[in-house]
Amino acid sequence: MEIDKLVGAELDFWTAKAEGLDAELKSLYGQSYCKIAVHDSHGYVVYEPTQNSKLAAEIAFRQCYTLYPHPSLDDRGATRKLWLAEAQWNKTFHGTYVDESPLVAICRLRVAEAIAGKQLVKNF
Repeated sequence: MEIDKLVGAELDFWTAKAEGLDAELKSLYGQSYCKIAVHDSHGYVVYEPTQNSKLAAEIAFRQCYTLYPHPSLDDRGATRKLWLAEAQWNKTFHGTYVDESPLVAICRLRVAEAIAGKQLVKNF
C-alpha cells in the first residue's frame, strides 16, 4: 500500500486502525465510509478524521505533530498552499506528509507512524 495514495474512507479506515479502533470499511449506495464500534453506547458511528477537524486535531495533539503551511509551486508556476504534518517529537519515527488538506496530511502521518511502530501490519 502507498500511504501517499490513501484518500477518503480508505484513509479514514487505516487511521482508525492506527488509533487502535475496531473499524470496518463499508459501502452504502455507492459511497464508502469507515464505521467504528463505540463500546460505551453499544453501537457504531461513522469515523471521518479526513473530514472532521476535531478528530484530526485530537490525533495531532496527542501524537505531538507539528502542522504548518508549506508554500509550493504548481505545474504552471503559481503558488499554492500545502500543509505539512511532521512527527518531530517521536523518538523512533521522524516522518512528514504534505497535502492540500491539513486533515489528510495528519491522517497519512498517523498511519505511517503506526506502520513504523509496528502497530499496523505492513502486509495490508
